[in-house]
Amino acid sequence: MLSIGWTFTLTPIAKKIYKDSQEYQSFLCRHLSFFNAHPYFASFALGAIARLEEDAANRENKDFEQIDKFKNAIIGPLGAIGDQLFWATIKPASIMVGFSGILIFPEIYQKLIFLCVFLILYNIPHIYMRYFGIVRGYNEGLSIYRKLRIENFSGWRKVYSIIGALAFSAVVAFLINQSIERDIFALPIFGISFGTAYFLRSRKRMTYLPVFIPLVIAIVIGILI
Repeated sequence: MLSIGWTFTLTPIAKKIYKDSQEYQSFLCRHLSFFNAHPYFASFALGAIARLEEDAANRENKDFEQIDKFKNAIIGPLGAIGDQLFWATIKPASIMVGFSGILIFPEIYQKLIFLCVFLILYNIPHIYMRYFGIVRGYNEGLSIYRKLRIENFSGWRKVYSIIGALAFSAVVAFLINQSIERDIFALPIFGISFGTAYFLRSRKRMTYLPVFIPLVIAIVIGILI
């Protein structure tokens, strides 16, 4: 998975602490084993492992078993937090802001402004986590494991959830307004479709039917009208 990139990123640490070629090769072989994480949150593991490798190299009895156990244990939290924070919250919210501006505003310079806003919104937390993760991981070492909980990133999730909801509301309002201007029946069709989707999603806990059935309803009503 990420082991090749992971090992390549750690090579400056290996070259610093292992002057012997045999020890250096052993380091590479150990870290080329399976490793996976969210690519942005892997920085927390990079910092922590760099600290642990330095500590191990300075001890007379070099025991790397703890490092391997720590690396395997941290895979789950890194992936789960990264997926929830970035793929499920920050990424869709940022895209929705960019999309809303491109859809709603007519002038090309306005669209370009919202494109820039989208890139800024996404890359501020992205770059911050890459840098902050390495520094925090190195300072905390093994203790970083206790800090990797989604609750510790709730501020980011709240802010981007609000941003995404506002952008989505703006898009829906714009599309409804555009549809009503073309056909007065668009509003009741939307209401029926949305109500059906909400009912199916809340009561049946389905994924595909709340999308498919309202679409069919909207098409049938549109044809009949």
